[in-house]
Amino acid sequence: MDESKPYLTDDGILVIPFECSDNAYKYWKQEGKPMTEILEELHASPEIWACYTHEPYPTNGDGES
Repeated sequence: MDESKPYLTDDGILVIPFECSDNAYKYWKQEGKPMTEILEELHASPEIWACYTHEPYPTNGDGES
């Protein structure tokens, strides 16, 4: 695993390392991606998704997650 990129730990904690130079992953900055986009990239489960956002969990268009 490239630990300079964001990742989810086994227990569902989102880690954005200090060494991550890509400001797009720093959701708190103006140029940062929305949290939902980061969670989608990391393939967060519905349970993890619910811990970080109130936005609905994305589906694949046919009602299935």
